Amino acid sequence: MWEHEVPKDPVIEDAHLTRALAALETVAGRPITGTRSSHTPALLRQKGVVYNSFTSARTMPFYELDAEGGNPMLQLPFHYALDDAMYFSFGWLATPNAAQRILDVDEIFDIWWAAFEHQYKRGGYLNFLLHPFVSGHAMRVDMIERLIKRMRTLPGVWFPTCGALAEHIFTHHPYRGVEE
Repeated sequence: MWEHEVPKDPVIEDAHLTRALAALETVAGRPITGTRSSHTPALLRQKGVVYNSFTSARTMPFYELDAEGGNPMLQLPFHYALDDAMYFSFGWLATPNAAQRILDVDEIFDIWWAAFEHQYKRGGYLNFLLHPFVSGHAMRVDMIERLIKRMRTLPGVWFPTCGALAEHIFTHHPYRGVEE
């Protein structure tokens, strides 16, 4: 996203999305096909974006249809329990909650390991929401590295990018005309 908020004016939204996709394509060296944003789905599709990771409504990837029941877009949902900002940001989203505090990395490790273990036993998937300015600190990076090392001790664990996961789903679980 060009800004953290999507402009309400469609012309400005289009300009921001176009600018963001161009900047990211320059850095990545290839077209951008996915996002984690609340941009208008039709505009995303028009710009070549085929998956979004903005929703947290489900625990497994799914195809989301537009208001007319067409134009499926793959959703790669995350869960707020796997969002680093929920644990490492005091006063997240400007809440007045005085009890909100920054949690210890070991507490988060245990929460995230339990979430992983639950999905692993069911053949599910996890999509973490990590912000570089939140988790990019030494203790948090070390905790994430420790978590990944522990996950890798189990057979069959796969660590794809969202793009690689989307390609896998498009290839092996294509949209078939009904919401999956």
